[in-house]
Amino acid sequence: MKRYLDDQYINNFKEDFKFLFKIIKNSCGEYDLRLRDNYFNLYYQGNSLAKIIFSPNEYQISIHRKFVTDNDKEQSFYSSDKRFNPPQSQGEYLVYRVDKELLHPFFQEKYLNKIASRITRINNGEEITFEQMLITDNLNRENLIIIDRQVTEPGLKQRIDLLALKQVTNNQYRFIVLEVKLGKNRDIQGKVVGQLDGYLKHINDNFTSWKDSYEKTYQQLKLTGIYENPSYNDIEIVKDVAGYV
Repeated sequence: MKRYLDDQYINNFKEDFKFLFKIIKNSCGEYDLRLRDNYFNLYYQGNSLAKIIFSPNEYQISIHRKFVTDNDKEQSFYSSDKRFNPPQSQGEYLVYRVDKELLHPFFQEKYLNKIASRITRINNGEEITFEQMLITDNLNRENLIIIDRQVTEPGLKQRIDLLALKQVTNNQYRFIVLEVKLGKNRDIQGKVVGQLDGYLKHINDNFTSWKDSYEKTYQQLKLTGIYENPSYNDIEIVKDVAGYV
């Protein structure tokens, strides 16, 4: 399990994306940032708006073509801005290579609003909307941190919807798995309970790896200033793991 950035990228992360951290903080949960293995996802209303990969001299930014094109046209609205090189097409995604000096122009309010409006129109489902509500309603709590979303790694058959940390005492927290399902069908309920049990077993079986990863994740997210609470710069994750549907 690894959901954080290597040390060589930390200073770039802190300095190059200061403007973006401010946008996220002022959005009251509409925009969200989640760390991955040397990249991060920028979310809007629960949908992944962009994947930003770190590399030594530039950033690779992947955006689903339906978020940056009109009526399935091949060219995106970035095409008229000559500061940006044409993107590479990778399946359903357009991949831009952007120097750090152009990050702020690339993610300027005008372009973010255009992407956000397309995401809103597409609407990827009630469960994603509910996930977003859970995150927004629990921002900056001392006793509960939603530390990650859409969590996967080898050995997990499906993605965990939301992963939270619940305070035990002081800066000690434990994992809470939150699985979001809308429906009352008994067959669905039984399947989800089995799915949740599988998640808990996987985390318990790999507890040290998950603990180390998410303690680092928390530490790096605190550097952004997006989350004022909890007030601790570092936390310790302890057993036991719990889960809720």
